[in-house]
Amino acid sequence: MEIRTERMRREMMLPDMESTFRVFGAHWRTVDDGWVYPTHKHPLFEVNLVLSGTQQMTVNRTVYVQKPGDLLLLGPDDVHESSAIGGEEMTYYCLHFDVDERAFRELLYRNQTCYHAAGSELAASIRPALDKLIALTSEEAVVRVESRMAALSALFELFAGISGALSKRNGDGTSSRMSQTASQVAVLLERTIDETVDGSREGHEMETIESIAAKVGYSTSSINRMFTAAFGISPRQYMSNLMLKKSKLLLMDPELTIEDISSRLGYKNIAHFSRQFKRWTGESPSCFRGRFHN
Repeated sequence: MEIRTERMRREMMLPDMESTFRVFGAHWRTVDDGWVYPTHKHPLFEVNLVLSGTQQMTVNRTVYVQKPGDLLLLGPDDVHESSAIGGEEMTYYCLHFDVDERAFRELLYRNQTCYHAAGSELAASIRPALDKLIALTSEEAVVRVESRMAALSALFELFAGISGALSKRNGDGTSSRMSQTASQVAVLLERTIDETVDGSREGHEMETIESIAAKVGYSTSSINRMFTAAFGISPRQYMSNLMLKKSKLLLMDPELTIEDISSRLGYKNIAHFSRQFKRWTGESPSCFRGRFHN
């Protein structure tokens, strides 16, 4: 069917999107007065919401007292411990997550406030999504496809609420030169992988971190420092995450052989690609593919 573009007056399109996130250890729990969770840290973001009772949370040596509706938004490697106080049982909901969406990660890392009282802008923005996730937190939800899809919808609603509230807090969204440089490096990393995969980069040779650093006018060590401060991971880790995402998407295409995929990704041989994929995921490319195409 021919589309007569000269008759088209206006067209609006969503941008192409490709994002990966991980949710880990989401649970609600009721504990007795005096319960203590010892000092720990982890490489994920955390939302911790008190539903009833009182929780005392110490984050990086600062003490916060949470009443019902109060929540904490913690960053990776924040050192924290918690306890139930007030002479009554306490119920809380906790969710750990990570996400590779570049602008969202930057907002999360620029956030300097972890405590958000009930009724605050962030708490009000994300409470509806948290209530949906709490309602879906059950063994039944794990096995029912519609419940899992509802949980995914609520998670995206949660991320939208967090990003919207943090964007308002940061004013017009302008960032420092350091953040702008880190974003520029991220764009160049994404471009070199996209061009390698689609074959538009001559010789399938990816740019290195060093060459990208030189292109933006900084030393490699400076780029590593600025990038990690903005996104919480190094440029090399970011590049590996992008490669893993591309690998999974290509492996889900039954028309491509694993050898084709290895070549597209710039590996010199299939064995190298297979070793790297197994290092990333714990399984071989053929095992991953087998879960989608029997």
